[in-house]
Amino acid sequence: MSERFAVTRRSFITGAAAPPLHVSSAVVVVFPERRQELSERLAEIAGVEVHAGEGSRIVLTIEGPSSEMLGGTLIRISAMEGVIAANMVFEHIGEDEASAT
Repeated sequence: MSERFAVTRRSFITGAAAPPLHVSSAVVVVFPERRQELSERLAEIAGVEVHAGEGSRIVLTIEGPSSEMLGGTLIRISAMEGVIAANMVFEHIGEDEASAT
C-alpha cells in the first residue's frame, strides 16, 4: 500500500483511485563549502531525493501528493541556513505505481 494514499473502507468499496503523484525537480543554490552538509540534510527530508551536486548547486526531486506539498517543501528548503536559493524547475503530475494497476 502506498504511504501517500490510505485505503479506507469507502475507497475500497467504491474502487476510488489513489490521488495522482506529483513530482518536481529543483535546483538548490548553496554556499559551496556547505554543499556536502546540505546535500545530506536535504536527503533526510521526506519525499526529497538528491541526484547531483557540484560547486554551489544541488539537483534534487521532490515527490508528494499535491503541488501544495511540493511548494511547502521547497519553501522549507529555501529557509535552511546556508541555502541561497531554491528553484522549482519542472513539475509532473501523474499516477503512482499503486494507482496504475
